[in-house]
Amino acid sequence: MGEFIIVIAIFTIIMIFIAKVLVKPSGIRKRNLRNDPIPEQLGVQIEGGVPIVQDLDKALSKSYEENVKNRVLLEHSKWPEHEVDWVFFELKRYFFMNSLLKSVPMFSDRVDVIWHEMLMFTREYETFSKGFYKETLHHMPNMESTPIPGERAFFDWVYLSLFELTPNSKAIWGRFLQHPIKREILDDFKRLSEDELLIKYFRKGDSWVDVKRQLIVKMKNEITQADRMKLDQDKPAISNTTSDMQIFNMALGAAVFYSIYEEDHYQEHISEVLPTEYNKDHHYGGGASCSGYSCSGSSDSGGDSGGSSCSSCGGGCSS
Repeated sequence: MGEFIIVIAIFTIIMIFIAKVLVKPSGIRKRNLRNDPIPEQLGVQIEGGVPIVQDLDKALSKSYEENVKNRVLLEHSKWPEHEVDWVFFELKRYFFMNSLLKSVPMFSDRVDVIWHEMLMFTREYETFSKGFYKETLHHMPNMESTPIPGERAFFDWVYLSLFELTPNSKAIWGRFLQHPIKREILDDFKRLSEDELLIKYFRKGDSWVDVKRQLIVKMKNEITQADRMKLDQDKPAISNTTSDMQIFNMALGAAVFYSIYEEDHYQEHISEVLPTEYNKDHHYGGGASCSGYSCSGSSDSGGDSGGSSCSSCGGGCSS
């Protein structure tokens, strides 16, 4: 009997060890980033975007940025310096998006780590936030995970409408355009006026109204084009000879079309539109942080975050 108990105990210990090896905890590094040059002006490609970048740079002091970077390198010693620079770059893009939208989901653990470290410098963060947003951008970390693929899809559409896509962008945020855009969002952009959409989806105030309206008009045009294409019994097609930037700009229209008319087979159709080499990339484990109207948890849409957090200016969330 005693020998049997010993055998059971040894077996249990072995199984626990195997489980720990196989089920590794989710880390903030999902894939090494390339040591590529970082695009200037955040790689912004929408007209009127550069002044927003300039305002962001003015509000985020170099000394504050360096202090945060040094803290990250100290707390996360396995992170190469160039990776910290790239993740900080993507956090700035996230802040840029927050200057336009009422709420912006956070789909990357790595980006969220930098944001957390920024919050450790309370006074400097308050100065930056009020200097850029005229109010505090609040943050609530790691809520219960709940998939929000429809919101991830809208995040992707806005992100790719604003910025140049890089290989490191995909590694940090996960693959883009993997889910159909939420039906409610598409219906709103088709039905509501520009002013109504500004109130519902965009940050209040007169700042960057022209850029906000550009996004609204772009989405409305892509919905109209999708309706016309369906009426003509046509479907999106992208030439293999176009550049990556052109491919993804055109893929946004395809994403809108398939979100409206082929929602149940969206992934199958979008994979026909995107470059083959793009679809061979790893699909990063999904989680999300969220904010405002989309504050419903985590996403399985390909970001590298594991929990959920919320950001909004003014009320609603707290750090």
